[in-house]
Amino acid sequence: MAKVPKGWKIAVGSFLMMIMLGYTLVALILFFVMPTKAHAAEPKPWKNWGIAPYAASQDAACKKASEAIDGFLMPSAVKNHFKTKLESTCKGGETFWLTPDMLLEQMWSGPDSRHKTAHLMNRESVAELPVLKSPDGRPYRKGSVAETAKALFWSFTYEGKTYVLYLPFVCFNWSWGFAPVPLPERVIDACATVEYTVQVGDRVRFAVLARKRLPASACWQLCDGDDCAAPPSPCDTCDWVGPKSVIPAAGFEPLHTGWYVARAEHQTLRFPLAVMSEYIALCDERDGLGESDSWIIQPSAWIGRTTIVVPYGGQPWPAWGQVDMSKWRKP
Repeated sequence: MAKVPKGWKIAVGSFLMMIMLGYTLVALILFFVMPTKAHAAEPKPWKNWGIAPYAASQDAACKKASEAIDGFLMPSAVKNHFKTKLESTCKGGETFWLTPDMLLEQMWSGPDSRHKTAHLMNRESVAELPVLKSPDGRPYRKGSVAETAKALFWSFTYEGKTYVLYLPFVCFNWSWGFAPVPLPERVIDACATVEYTVQVGDRVRFAVLARKRLPASACWQLCDGDDCAAPPSPCDTCDWVGPKSVIPAAGFEPLHTGWYVARAEHQTLRFPLAVMSEYIALCDERDGLGESDSWIIQPSAWIGRTTIVVPYGGQPWPAWGQVDMSKWRKP
């Protein structure tokens, strides 16, 4: 067998080494440039609200809070903070609305057709569930109104990241995500909120008496109990002579109105902050009593606060009477 010259051996060896280095370099480039399956995966839409609840009630969910938090992929310090904060009563939670496209890093779900026990779902994006009609049947423009899910939330900042724990009321599926910007509490503070109590079946009408129409805002909302949607149809035939007669300034007209039949006792109206310079009239009509309760919220009532509970102090509503700030109680 012929001998291979020494120089050829070196050349061939160098050539093979260059090929191996080339393959390694290509592999490294593909590893860093090409997205892996985990990174390329898009968030899954969370759209089947309430179909597989993690708990049957808020109390039951609170008792399982520690267990649920332990199952999340969070730093131990974050888990310990939330478990200490909530204990088994969910104390300290604030109300928040889960809006379309919000990303939940993880969510607990109850048993379903594919799972015999509770299980974790990763990277769930709150789906946009369209609302096609108003409570009184008036159709909305396609894509103009969507549902929101009410929840409690707690937040904690650790190593430069803000972790937010959520408890949605629609299913009590404990969830968590990173805080959006701005933080949820700032979103809530950006709205003017009016809360009041009626009886089921009462006919409620309201009006914002303003000098000009208020701006479009995500704050416009009516919550009839836990059922929240855009405010109902305008009450074009309602008589607003009474409230207009007691407003001390001229030029205020009922530019934003609505009426509906209450299906729950607790009611919440939300407006953009611009409403604080205007007047809000509320009227509650009850069978056999006629116009039983009425109230006017004037601009001075908002000083130092963004939430008002009517009636202040719990006294009977005087018919079309103005706000008595001496009897106001902080909500």
